[in-house]
Amino acid sequence: MRRLILGNLLFEEDLARRSTPPRTVLATAARAATLLRAFAREGDRLWTPAPVDPEQLPEIPGLPWPLLESGPLDRLAPADEVLAWAETPDAATLRSRAREPGPLDGPLHELLWCLPVPPPEAVAAVHHRSFCLQIATDLGCALPGARMVESMTALDRLLASRTAPSAWVVKAPLSASGRSRYIERNVPPLQDAKTRRTVERLFERHGPLLFEPWMDRVEDFGLSVLLTPAGTRTLSFHRQLVDRKGQFAGIELPGKLEKIELPEADRERLEEVVQGAARALRRVGYLGPFGIDLWRYRRPDGAVVLHPLGEINARMTFGLVARALVDRVRGDLGIGEGAVVRVQDGISIEGL
Repeated sequence: MRRLILGNLLFEEDLARRSTPPRTVLATAARAATLLRAFAREGDRLWTPAPVDPEQLPEIPGLPWPLLESGPLDRLAPADEVLAWAETPDAATLRSRAREPGPLDGPLHELLWCLPVPPPEAVAAVHHRSFCLQIATDLGCALPGARMVESMTALDRLLASRTAPSAWVVKAPLSASGRSRYIERNVPPLQDAKTRRTVERLFERHGPLLFEPWMDRVEDFGLSVLLTPAGTRTLSFHRQLVDRKGQFAGIELPGKLEKIELPEADRERLEEVVQGAARALRRVGYLGPFGIDLWRYRRPDGAVVLHPLGEINARMTFGLVARALVDRVRGDLGIGEGAVVRVQDGISIEGL
């Protein structure tokens, strides 16, 4: 069987119909996409957003060496089966025959090939930030003052109100990895022409933006979940390594999935959020892997509290990829169940 793994990590750029990303972004995404070899067999093809020198792939005992490809997707040879980072019309076109769902009891690196394929339009709908905001609002866990803002005039009016936060962020409705957003930590805000023009361009390019208060985050987490016709299954609870701007930098997870290390009340709240997100995904016709970003933040009174729903990603996530990779190579690398493993920089794995 001809199999293709589609590392379309920049699919949000396509959804937003933006121009080709800068070379540095393409190169970073391509390096990260090579980690999807965690789902490969020998002889599988792996497409990355930019060319990657096969000699640069790290030798990881237990992982195969897929055939690397890049270039325009409409020039790729079709495959009998396609496993995509995110299901898109391009992925559907490259799949030469309908997937026959298989048993859901195998190892994670094979399990994903057996899942029903979600419709691309459902994936697109879920990734608009208004979708997650509506779920958070319905579940009573939206950040205070979070809303979609239509224009620069509306933003100025919001910031002039007495309840406006002193630090805030606006994000493009279709974006990932900290791209296409603006963070403000100064008071009064948006005073100089250059800064105002930066935010104006975001409105011009993306339309309404998500406005949220910028929280003093102290810990970032991710949850990887499998949504199947029978229910939900938690695959990975992990720490997310982020920089000062909240941009993703890596994954830290235990050698084996164990009980989520959160206070009982937070675990119960998180389970409510997972089930609420699953119901919303089912309503739009989505089945498959999804991820939730969450974090703890410090309130002005000093208390540290959990924000259980920062983002929903109806696709693979690096938490999922890291879990599949660690499970697959644990024996070859001697990773004990009590170990902590870091997956960083798209290509390195370090057992601590």
